[in-house]
Amino acid sequence: MKSYLFTTETDRGGVMLCEIDDFDTAVNYLCERFDGVVKIESAEQVWQLPEADKQASAPSITETQPQDSAAGITTADAEGESSADLFG
Repeated sequence: MKSYLFTTETDRGGVMLCEIDDFDTAVNYLCERFDGVVKIESAEQVWQLPEADKQASAPSITETQPQDSAAGITTADAEGESSADLFG
């Protein structure tokens, strides 16, 4: 039985204990099994996702407007309206 330590792009990961002895086979399995794997280690072997691939797989950050959960509208929609208009 071998152990493989893996890390994801969100700095999470874990240890997989399995019967896979071949490091390359384990890398393929872990990358298919878990989303965002960027590093795998076993004994003295290390696999790391190339830097260009890390940037391509990083989630994009989009700017969103905060919502007023009571009224169900975005704050951008409420700008310029008085509170009487919202509750009247």
